[in-house]
Amino acid sequence: MKNRYDVGRLKEFKTRWSGLPADLVERVYTSRLIGENTSLVLHGGGNTSVKTQVQDINGKDQNIVFIKGSGWDLSTIEPEGFTGLVLDCLLSMRRCDQLSDDEMVNQLRVNAIKADAPTASIEGLLHAFLPHKFVDHSHADAILVLSAQPDGMTVLEKALGPEVLVLPYKKPGFELSKGVADACELNPEAEAVVCFQHGIFTFGDTAEESYGRMIDYVSRAEKYIENELVSQSQQASTEKHQLVKPERIARLMETIRGSASYIDDSGQRKRFIAEIRNSSEIIEISQSQQAEEFCRTGVITPDHAIRTKNAYIYLDDIPDDDSALKQVVDEKITAFRNRYDEYFKAQCERTKKEVKQLDNSPRVFLVAGVGLICLGFSRKWAGISADIAETTLICKKKAMDMGDFCRISESHVFDLEYMDLQQKKLEKTDKRDLQGQIAIVTGAAGAIGFGIADCLLAAGANVVMADLDAARLDTVQEILSEKYPSGTIEKLVFDITDYSAVEKAMTEISLRLGGIDLVVPNAGIAYVSKLEDLSAEKLNQVMAVNFMGVFNIIKASIPFMKRQNTGGNIVLISSKNVYDPGASFGAYSASKAAAHQISRIASLELAELGIRVNMINPDAVFGDAKVSSKLWDYIGPDRMKSRGLDPEGLKEYYRNRNLLKETVLAEHVGNAVVFFASNKTPTTGATLPVDGGVAAAAPR
Repeated sequence: MKNRYDVGRLKEFKTRWSGLPADLVERVYTSRLIGENTSLVLHGGGNTSVKTQVQDINGKDQNIVFIKGSGWDLSTIEPEGFTGLVLDCLLSMRRCDQLSDDEMVNQLRVNAIKADAPTASIEGLLHAFLPHKFVDHSHADAILVLSAQPDGMTVLEKALGPEVLVLPYKKPGFELSKGVADACELNPEAEAVVCFQHGIFTFGDTAEESYGRMIDYVSRAEKYIENELVSQSQQASTEKHQLVKPERIARLMETIRGSASYIDDSGQRKRFIAEIRNSSEIIEISQSQQAEEFCRTGVITPDHAIRTKNAYIYLDDIPDDDSALKQVVDEKITAFRNRYDEYFKAQCERTKKEVKQLDNSPRVFLVAGVGLICLGFSRKWAGISADIAETTLICKKKAMDMGDFCRISESHVFDLEYMDLQQKKLEKTDKRDLQGQIAIVTGAAGAIGFGIADCLLAAGANVVMADLDAARLDTVQEILSEKYPSGTIEKLVFDITDYSAVEKAMTEISLRLGGIDLVVPNAGIAYVSKLEDLSAEKLNQVMAVNFMGVFNIIKASIPFMKRQNTGGNIVLISSKNVYDPGASFGAYSASKAAAHQISRIASLELAELGIRVNMINPDAVFGDAKVSSKLWDYIGPDRMKSRGLDPEGLKEYYRNRNLLKETVLAEHVGNAVVFFASNKTPTTGATLPVDGGVAAAAPR
């Protein structure tokens, strides 16, 4: 492991935060060095601190310990991510014989020097009780691998040397804080402490010294593991593994995502986003004889349980038949949920605790020849589950190759999984209408498609934007990416008139996100011509996009949504012209009417699957300077010429022709899509005008 301390980079930090105490800035810098190393911590794990003096409002110096705030990620932490606590008050708590978790959290809050500071880390008292100025804590992979050995404490002492204290596992919090402080008081020359099956603490008089010791001792552990594996002739396998075809993986991901979803206490379906990890190392593990055992033996540190649960599901095969696949997945998930319920009940009886049970859905699947499929309520949390599961399996393999993997007791896992400070790290869902849904919008590079995508993202959906115009699609994605979290927007370029291309795109969506809940056929083209001048070639071209494109999207989406077995929505962006066609616009009006009718047929056929199909009829959506309407870019000049209007005059003409005298915007269409997709009413086969009230276009 490389020591990445760089005086030049530290100077950049000091320049950026020149008004803050130098030791706090140094703390931020080395904390990031630790957080950026995924072999030390993952996704909010670990914590760091520094002790310094700060003047109070009376100008008197106070001893303050700045500790990483709970929920902050070390890799991106800033000064405000550290909570300042009155050190003398915390030190007085060491005299207590006992301190409940609730009271510990209360003391961490009431002793903060800022009322709006985040709650200090679960290890806050431990940092305070140690006498050292700088303290670093990580869940280093190498330390956890050695902890997993049958004689792990002895192995750790041998690997790390006499300067490191190795202590038995204790639950993080007051008990662990006192235990570590007492041990260090008896061994003042110690440079680090390993808490068995939990992690390592290093300390020093400077940030560089504490960080350097972290790198040094973890490197010793890595070297020890490397030597042990070489001495036991553990070489990387040269066996070639047959990979599973993408279409088969997509089928599995859709089935898993659907079966793992559940109805919450409010009656709403909770959906997951899926992420796949398939490095050669993970594929090899998935096909090893130990694969199922790896899934049974739990986390490598209790800190991971709130993100991955304490067990994974193993699948050794993917049945070819959809019904057989669903049966296998359902059985595995049902067994997992039953085991989780039993675990929760047993641990509640042991602890005499009355706590609300977390959901019992699995988060991690290891599949032979596929790798890892991991779930989260968002793209971010699916990635967190995947990162942790990937690291866990690699660590377990190293431990098994060295000798054995000794699992952590369920009581230790439960104590941390159901600790209040740990549960504050859980992913928060905000009850938005489309939270966790996956949507595809075709024609997304135009004004209406852009507006729909914007509204869907605001409602919590993950959106796949599809179009044939790659350049415009890039522009639209760039605009939306400034408003919404990374990973919530995907893009695909394909031709909706090519059924095989549509199927391939649907498969790609499942591989990226896990499935499809909402399909919005929106792509369309126009052609202006009287019937006597309309060529069959031009008519067929318009029909291919506006009708066959819609047919292809609907038809291709059915098996994907069917495998999920969680219903879904298809919302066609139709047209006011379906009911109120215009002269010289026959190709467009007829193709839109055909698409409208096929969608009504779909509503009849798909209702038994819980898939709702509805239509939206907009009128005259022009877009704006950022994203224009491709349709109006084409037909606008002809309409302006025939009416003797300029661009603004044309917009006014269409505004004034509707009953409400309203300008119809892309976001109005997007709001209508969100309404249908949120299932607020039991509606299918409906047509909703979004036209300001065009009397001749009213559905009848």
